[in-house]
Amino acid sequence: MEFTKSDMNMTKGVAILFMLLLHLFCRKEINGLYETFIYIGEVPLLYYLALFGDACVPMYCFASGYGLYITFTKTYSVNVKKNVLRILKLLVNFWIILLIFVTIGYFAGKVDKYPGSIEDFFLNFFVLSNSYNGAWWFLQTYIILVVLSPWIFKIIMKYNSLFIILVTGIIYLVTYVQRIKQVFDFSDYPFFALCINATVLVGTSLLPFIVGAIFEKEKIYSKIHQKINKLSHKNTISILAILILIIIHSIYESMVIAPITAIIFICLFNVMTKRKSVQKVLNYFGDHSTNIWLTHMFFYMTIFPQLTFAPRYPIFIFAWLIVLCLASSYVIKILFNPISAMIDKISTVNINLTKRIEG
Repeated sequence: MEFTKSDMNMTKGVAILFMLLLHLFCRKEINGLYETFIYIGEVPLLYYLALFGDACVPMYCFASGYGLYITFTKTYSVNVKKNVLRILKLLVNFWIILLIFVTIGYFAGKVDKYPGSIEDFFLNFFVLSNSYNGAWWFLQTYIILVVLSPWIFKIIMKYNSLFIILVTGIIYLVTYVQRIKQVFDFSDYPFFALCINATVLVGTSLLPFIVGAIFEKEKIYSKIHQKINKLSHKNTISILAILILIIIHSIYESMVIAPITAIIFICLFNVMTKRKSVQKVLNYFGDHSTNIWLTHMFFYMTIFPQLTFAPRYPIFIFAWLIVLCLASSYVIKILFNPISAMIDKISTVNINLTKRIEG
């Protein structure tokens, strides 16, 4: 009983909701942005709930590693064309968003930032900078992981899984320390600093990505599912276990444990029996997750923060941000879908021509 495509899409749906929760409410100082009434000491309870949302990126990485590994093992070869198409479509989607929101930012009176200088525009356009939107840092990291994935998966297939996790865990800790503490300062060497930053971000994302692939290789989820599925109150037990995870992370607030909480949550969440209506809603968010990820920061931080926080109460702010992101996602899809279909058509024609030539 392995993860299905729907399971991973729902996981992405939950991950994007976690991302919104994290970015909106993971703050101890509210500074008048919204009203909250329940405190633990001097800290809003909402902060601790939002803190658990830092599992969002590891959840994406896990789902990506799991899905890409399945695709890779079907052919046991480096499927460069599929990866190129995957990256190209993501970039086209991203460029549409960039052009839309740079234009909106310009007319909203934020000319200094949108577009800023020509250098700023092209650095963002080619995913070398995320100065327009801080959440875009993962775009470059994801592209690098996809490019490297065939070689990563060959290593996973060849070597012992525990050894690979151990090595990747060490890489994660080293790069995490550099990311948070900036032990080595390369600010005087901009190009070198750019390369080191990209390496560090890949290093901190590699662990859940590889664990996702190893889950598929070793069929780990099937073993977990077989044990938990036998329990008569598996949903209740899973919910209690998730609450314990939230409490643990509330006590130990460091983001360093995010990959662990993410992986455990994915297993607990997916083993739960869910109504079809719940599955439908989460799949819906999964379908829109990329656009929500790439646009939400424009609303709550850079261009429309007053509009986003206007409802004043967290539940309404959260729902309102979802509405704003989904509305923009539909506009983006109207522009993106025809281009995506054209890319697929051209790709199919090229593949058929190559087969005829080779044949």
